Amino acid sequence: MISSSTPSHWLRGALACAALLLTQSSAAAQAPLPELQPGPYPVASWDWDFGNMTTTHPSTGGALSVGNFGRLFYPTDGSGGPLPPAAAGAFPLVVFGHGRFGTGPDNHLEAGYLMEHLASWGIVATSVSLDVVGQFGFPAAIPQRGDIILETLARTLNLGGQPGTPPAGLAAAIDGTRIGLAGHSRGGEGVADALLKNQASGTYPILAATTIAPTDFEGYTLPADVPYLGLYGSKDGDVNNGWPIYLHDRGDTEEKVFEYIKGANHFWFTETITYSGEGSADIARSLHHDIAKAYMVGFLRQKLIGNGLETSVFSDGPELASLTSQVDIHPMYRNPMRFVIDDFETNFSTALSSSGESVVGTFPRLREGSMDATSFTFYHKTRGSLAGWSTGSGGGTYAADLPGATYDATPYTHVSLKLAQRHGAGANTPNVDQKVGVTLTDADGDSAGLNQADYGRIPWPPTHSGGLFQNFPKKTVLRTTRISLSEFTALNPALDLDRLTTVSWTAIKPKGEIEFDDVEFTR
Repeated sequence: MISSSTPSHWLRGALACAALLLTQSSAAAQAPLPELQPGPYPVASWDWDFGNMTTTHPSTGGALSVGNFGRLFYPTDGSGGPLPPAAAGAFPLVVFGHGRFGTGPDNHLEAGYLMEHLASWGIVATSVSLDVVGQFGFPAAIPQRGDIILETLARTLNLGGQPGTPPAGLAAAIDGTRIGLAGHSRGGEGVADALLKNQASGTYPILAATTIAPTDFEGYTLPADVPYLGLYGSKDGDVNNGWPIYLHDRGDTEEKVFEYIKGANHFWFTETITYSGEGSADIARSLHHDIAKAYMVGFLRQKLIGNGLETSVFSDGPELASLTSQVDIHPMYRNPMRFVIDDFETNFSTALSSSGESVVGTFPRLREGSMDATSFTFYHKTRGSLAGWSTGSGGGTYAADLPGATYDATPYTHVSLKLAQRHGAGANTPNVDQKVGVTLTDADGDSAGLNQADYGRIPWPPTHSGGLFQNFPKKTVLRTTRISLSEFTALNPALDLDRLTTVSWTAIKPKGEIEFDDVEFTR
């Protein structure tokens, strides 16, 4: 089942799909993204102060008393009061934790644009001050941030028992059965801490979590049962060491999305903060805000209300064309409904997690190993494979035999691959995409092969120079491409998706190097 040739049906497939893709892309580019528009509800805010709370001292471990205050945004009836539950039902609640941008005291206001946007779409959003532990640089006070987030959640769900006078009807307007967490930088890692503490206690129904450029001081592993979305800019000059990728990769989360945003930095996701050490981003601050609103609000709406963007859209769905036409956003995507063909967590010679057997192809250079290797510019907490070829040696194919005599892929809708070019790979042409062919073969020998480049990119890694970027090697970040199984059967109707035997991917260009991971059937 191995071939080093380039089947002509890849070219036929590319031509057959080109007109359809052009039509879809043009239509999507014209369609406004609802998540970028204000939602249907007017919004009001309330500055709350619940008095002091107790956490642990980051250095001594003793008791530490800190203030618990912030600003809450909520949907209104148009006159400033909360919408009564009888009119719209109670609204989900999201607690947001900000980053360490000095010692405050108003840094919890720096995500106001995002909190207001959430509230306009029917989600009560409260931003809690974490500046009360901002004076601690190292230890980083991450567990304390998790404590404050959870205490804020508890007190917000018990407004009648707290100091201060909330707007009339606000307590009844909050649905304590639908909760999400969000955070930026150290506040993002505080979200991870809160998730793990809540997993241990089982106290709150936290249904989703999302972060912007979280730190990774504690090396947490995200829990499996909370869908997760992370954002990270390629020009982040504060958390510039790949930590957000590490947190994503280690997550046991069954459903998770990660967006690597070319030219975005760390502080322009706030309303006003600029950090001279990282310099200006390559994209406007307003575009940072649009990305946060589209991805985070779309994700939280879907998980808490059921009317946001489907998770699969975040893997380059055409619905996002109004954003992705302005900036390169490279996704990683995992759906809980999946079958792992090869995750490269074992050696080539051993059984795969899917119980199939890996067939090593004809690549002249082929290695499997850890992607946590800065010498290869990898910043991933996972294993993967690197395949290389050069002019004169030809390309190559990597094929994976599916388990059993045949495999039924009809419960799934896509084949999914994570692919990347390594920064500095001499066989790749700088600033040019790589591409591979992907082929499915059934028990009768019928096959269909498509060009991955028609469905997703293997881009040259984003590169930046100067400032804090000189402190770390360039980052090679995997990117998910998903190809609909229906595209394969449209190309060759004789292909039986319920009797597949092999999935293979083959080099197309005369020279190059490809990194790949997590080849799956998915939805």
